[in-house]
Amino acid sequence: MTVDAGPARAHLLQVAESDHAQRVGTAAWLDRELAFGAKVFYKGWLGDDGRIEKHWIAGPQASVRTRRALETGQLEFMDFPRLIDVVGGTAEGLHRVQSEELHRALDEGWTSVAMTQESSRRPLVDADEVAVFAQQEGGYDELADHFPLHVLCQLTTAVENEVHVVHSLGIHHRDVVDVGWGARESCGRWRVSGDLDAYVAQRFGGALTGAMRRVREVADQGTGASPDLHVDLAGVGFVDVACAQLMVLAARSAPPGQRLVLHEPPRLLRRLLDALERPGTIVLDEGGTA
Repeated sequence: MTVDAGPARAHLLQVAESDHAQRVGTAAWLDRELAFGAKVFYKGWLGDDGRIEKHWIAGPQASVRTRRALETGQLEFMDFPRLIDVVGGTAEGLHRVQSEELHRALDEGWTSVAMTQESSRRPLVDADEVAVFAQQEGGYDELADHFPLHVLCQLTTAVENEVHVVHSLGIHHRDVVDVGWGARESCGRWRVSGDLDAYVAQRFGGALTGAMRRVREVADQGTGASPDLHVDLAGVGFVDVACAQLMVLAARSAPPGQRLVLHEPPRLLRRLLDALERPGTIVLDEGGTA
């Protein structure tokens, strides 16, 4: 799996099923950011001996550009254990490190900055840990809103528990590249693409829940925005009953006044929703307007 070659994304979550697949996608992202002249900060796991030459980023699998960037300082690597020590295990500490790295790069004359980190392998076993994780990821969004910053978050399902995977998709729902499907928030719509089958249903459900929660929170802030989630399905080729059920459940559990508006739903999805007794909180817009 590789990150698509479309417009640069400010804060992207890349989901992969294995370390190898993750490396392929990350290598493509790194190569592109380096080629466009960005200063890149990479945080990952070095292993017990702490030798970077044993990490793929500096080994034979890395591109010539990546190895050269490590030598020149355009690419900086920090081991996770050291990061934990530096940040003191707090979201505030991580925000401080991110901000310091960003401003140092800009002061050195770099016109853009990129940051990425490997799967953190956090359990997220309770609501407090989920809240801290969301706060940490929000720090990237805050920086990217004000500075020329691109962020790639890596999630490898082979080394993460299901709770972390689902919550990660919910937090990162605005820009996701997953296996077989993806989603991107653009022009007031949550645009989903690919195939929504039983294999990705749990992850899709986590992202859908996060998207509905986000628009509701914005509306509750008194911005005048609608609490409805508008989902553009024009890029979806297939939807199975598992994902259709998740849409129904999300709509039925939505608070009063919130609807799930599905733009250009595939014909099969329309049939599935009818069979599942589509609730009134799901609105079908087959013509692309609402």
